[in-house]
Order: sequence, then C-alpha cells, then structure tokens
Amino acid sequence: MGRHKNPRYNRKRLVVAGTAAVTVFGAMVGIGIYGSALADQDQRRAANASQACLPPPPTASAPPSSTTTEPPPSSDTAPPETEPTETATETATDTATDTATEPPMDTATDTATDTSAPEDPMGFGGDQLVSLNGDRGDRTPPDYGGPRPPEQAPAAPRDGTMRKFGGENCQDPLGPFPQDFIDIRKVRPSNLNSQPRVRRGGSSGTFTVDCGRNENGHNNSANMIAAPGNVNGAQHTHDYVGNLTTDGFSDNESLAAGGTTCTNGDKSAYFWPIIRVRNAGSTAVDPLNAHNVGDPLLPASVKIQFRGNPTQKVTPAPQFLRILTGDAKSSTNGGANANAKWTCTGFENRITTKYPLCPRGSQTVRIADFPGCTNGETDSANHRTHLAFANRVGRCPEGFQPMPQLRITLKYDIPRGKVFALDAFPDEKHNPLTDHNDFVNVMGEDLMNRVVRCINTGRRC
Repeated sequence: MGRHKNPRYNRKRLVVAGTAAVTVFGAMVGIGIYGSALADQDQRRAANASQACLPPPPTASAPPSSTTTEPPPSSDTAPPETEPTETATETATDTATDTATEPPMDTATDTATDTSAPEDPMGFGGDQLVSLNGDRGDRTPPDYGGPRPPEQAPAAPRDGTMRKFGGENCQDPLGPFPQDFIDIRKVRPSNLNSQPRVRRGGSSGTFTVDCGRNENGHNNSANMIAAPGNVNGAQHTHDYVGNLTTDGFSDNESLAAGGTTCTNGDKSAYFWPIIRVRNAGSTAVDPLNAHNVGDPLLPASVKIQFRGNPTQKVTPAPQFLRILTGDAKSSTNGGANANAKWTCTGFENRITTKYPLCPRGSQTVRIADFPGCTNGETDSANHRTHLAFANRVGRCPEGFQPMPQLRITLKYDIPRGKVFALDAFPDEKHNPLTDHNDFVNVMGEDLMNRVVRCINTGRRC
C-alpha cells in the first residue's frame, strides 16, 4: 500500500485496511463456499457469450471519418435539427436505411430496462459481498438530480436492435441483453456530436491533455466523488488516468501530493467504468462484484480535450472541482441525467445509447461531454447542482459562468462478434445507458490559466 505525504490520509487507510483484512477473510470464506459456484456460473456465461452469441458484425468496411455540419443558429433559440451530410463512401443499403421510409423512432426515451429481461435469480441486486469496509453502498447519495444535458442521443429505431444472441445459452440474467446492441448503420444521423457555431465574443480554442490509456493498470471499484471513504462504492471497476493516487479515500491534499501520468504535469483525476469482453473460456471475474465478468479491455486511444464556449470567453475552473457526467444508475433512476454517447469511427454523426456493432476496420467509441458552466463552487450535495450544461446555442444559465468544457473520447478495438459490456452497478444489468465519467480538477493555477488563454485566443494547444 503506497504512502502519501498526508499523515492523516495514511492513518485513515491503515484503519480501513485493518477492518478490510478481517472482512476479506470472511468474504473469501464466503466465496469459497458460496461464491465459487457463482463464479463458475459467471465463467460459463462468459464462455457462452462469445462469437456464437452476437450476429456477424457489418461486413462493409468503415467509411472515412465522417464530419458533421454544425447548424448555424440565427438567434438565441435552439437551432434546427439539421442532419449532417453523409460520407459518399457509405453503401447504398445504408443510405436507404435513413430515408423517409425508415420505420419511425421510438417515442419513449431510450432509458428503461426491458421488462422482458430475465429476473436476477441469484439475488445479485443486493450484492452482499460488495464492500471491504462494511458499507453495502446503499447509503451513497443518489446519483441523480441537478442539470440535465441539453439534448440526449435519440431513441433507436424499432427494427434496429438485435433480436437474437444466438440461442438460450447466450441469455445472461445479469445482462447485457439483445436489445442493448445495435448495428451502427441502423442509427439515424444527428448533429449531437457537433458544437454550436462560435459567435462574436465566443471562445473557439481547444486544449488537449495527454495522460495515456491507463497502461500502468490503475484500477479500483471506488468513487471518491460519489462515495468518499468507501473501498467499493462504485461496485464496478474504473480505469484511471492522470493522478496516480486516486482511490476511495482521496482528498484534495492527497491528490495534490500525488504523481500523474499526464505529460504536462496535470495532476487531475480522470476515470470511467471499464469495458469487459466475454471471451470464451475467460476466468476474469471482479472478486468484489461477481456480476462484473469478462476480460477487461484497455482503450486503444484516449483523448482528453477542453473546449470553449460558443457565446462567451471561458473563466478558470475552480481548483479541486468535482464533475461527473452521465448517470451510473440511469436505467433505474429514469434516465434524466443520462449522457451516454456511443458510436463507431467513420460514423461519428450517428450517436446512440446502445452498444454499437461496428463494421470491419471501425473502432467502438464512447464520448463523454461534461457540464461547461460553473457557479464557482467545487462540489454540491448531489455532485451536480454546482454545475450546469450550456443550452443548445452555448449559453450558461443565470448564476453560472462558462469554463473550459471537458470532452473525453475513448476508442476501443472490440474483437469482432464478441459480446462486450460496461462494468456497472448490479441492478443496472450492464445497460449501455449507464455510461458515465468523472473528473477532479487538480491542474493548478498556472496550468489552468494556460488552458483558458489557449481557448479564449482560438488556438489549438
């Protein structure tokens, strides 16, 4: 266990470690008697959920990366939802899918778990063995409320989701389910991935931070923002980049004393739930959260970029600001704060809340857009109301000022035909709508001022 310069932080971890040692022993006995059978079942499910489960992915090669047309707003009202021009290399079948003859979109928002999904016969909803410090996590502040994204990914077409996994053996009561996947070519184009036109007085620059892909294997199932002081508050594993010390007991002092993977010295913490692939014969099971099974997959690339505001200059984000985007419990909370955006390279103008099935040569993409407006506070009771999203033309609500808006783009080389899923809370059944992302600003004043100057002067840094 690494030590920090903060003695209080070390003492806190030692107390927890002592309690954890006793709990671990009991948990391991429980796993030996009770959990081994469950792990065996998980491994069998992982073996079944292989290439035989998903239908063959689209065989057509991915077109060149498509660009989106930014709708030029004529007033402060929301711009018209004009669809971007498709790339010329997309197939005729793909083009026909998006004509006026396409079946209508679902009118309900794409948020609810399918009611026909199998029940959880093993009772993982409670997840009794989830925490080494005795906290089951049900006292964690609810991850909802506060600002909603100005627009979310559209619902999938009725005929676009997968109908079969390939047989009864592929039906996993813990998820994901066939309706969680969609052929990216069935997704209607939208301008959700574009940014409103920058007006006079706006800020058009960008600042990109290189923090790697978590090659050093910094993972845990804590969440210092939503469940501080909890070893397993997230009940799913996160990838971390940036700050090297981030865990459930991190605080401002320990983060400031930590090292970083970022090449510019940024000590901020960036983290997101991992993706697992259900490879045949996989024995990879999260020892604390048995509902998360499969081989963890690192992103092929991670892009961390701070962007400007279309209507105003940005101001510095507060030091130690906590931000989260999306809702890790969106399929049970109702989806108001959901902000999941999935797509494929070459199809970036097609955004969905489903797991996309990408053609040969195309990568799976997760896009996390964070709120870009601040009231000057570093946190709030529900970790949301101190922040706000700008509206569709880029204006912050009253009482909020624009700050550099963070976008994290993750790209994955998913093995063709393999079932994959996010780590998630047990009740969420690996629903792709639960994708979320977290950020703690530990840049320091000088670096943050560099970010602001770059963005406000329209540069690419």
